Amino acid sequence: MIGLILGLALSFSPASAGQYQEREPAFQENFYGVKIRVNQSWIVGYYGTILYSADRGATWEIQPSGTKRALYRIHFTSEETGWVSGSYGTVLHTRNGGKSWTPRPSGTQEHLFSINFVNEREGWTIGSRGTILYTNDGGSSWKDRSIGEDVILNNVAFITPERGWVVGEFGVIYQTRNRGRSWIKQKSPVEVSFASGESRNLFGLLFPDSKAGWAFGLDGVILKTLNGEWWEISHRNGVGPSHVTNKHLFAAAHVDGTLWAVGERGTVIASPMGKESWQRAAIQVPPWSLNGIDFSPDGFGLIVGNRGLIFRTTDGGKKWSRIKIASQGAGRGIGRIP
Repeated sequence: MIGLILGLALSFSPASAGQYQEREPAFQENFYGVKIRVNQSWIVGYYGTILYSADRGATWEIQPSGTKRALYRIHFTSEETGWVSGSYGTVLHTRNGGKSWTPRPSGTQEHLFSINFVNEREGWTIGSRGTILYTNDGGSSWKDRSIGEDVILNNVAFITPERGWVVGEFGVIYQTRNRGRSWIKQKSPVEVSFASGESRNLFGLLFPDSKAGWAFGLDGVILKTLNGEWWEISHRNGVGPSHVTNKHLFAAAHVDGTLWAVGERGTVIASPMGKESWQRAAIQVPPWSLNGIDFSPDGFGLIVGNRGLIFRTTDGGKKWSRIKIASQGAGRGIGRIP
């Protein structure tokens, strides 16, 4: 089951050690997660890659992560305090905007595919084999609050310190109302059993506010909840309209009343919040997987994906431009190609 998400959701494609000796991995490897705080941006990816921009994506530099493991998601609660989750139980923490990253012992070797904090002390990270970890000391130590099922969990979202959700393999959805001390399995309209042999995974999870939420997954499936208790399929056939997408959707974000989702083969779709009228975005993307998307409230946004793909907008997604980065020379970091 681990191979499913690495091969499908993240398009994990290892290269030989010799290849990494010949080139800097930050330029060409797969990017999995992105986070924006005001004018600052971070991107994480394969081979321990962390990229940082202080000027809304105009220029970039490498932040040493201290690891060569894949890094899947990144979360910041302020411009200085952030965390990263990755393969084989990797958790990294910074208190200085990523100038330095410190490994935190997670107590697990499971892959951690998502991480979410509601404040600088309380957070959750989730992953393979039903792993759910909770911290109330800023990530210095982690408590095991796993669901006890051998299922891959792909995304976690909390709207208060008490209430949150996880989604994952076979279309499962779990909710907690007590900081993860217990998890209640919710009725998912796309859940299938392991014995069925079907795949109905959910990858993206988005709660723009405390009222409504969305989940995104295989074959373009989009689920919606109005209260966090009952989930329904947004479209009768279980996927977006055929003219929008039937491609897998891996990540989602929102800005200025618009929902966005990205996925395989360069898929980018958007819909006004509450109208469920998904349309393909006006963006030209190579047919490679897009794994992460994020916005600032003023419309600055980034999309990241495989083979070093980065796309940038400054107007809430009306126009997107591709960013290409390259070395500026020894000791000078990296920057955009004009």
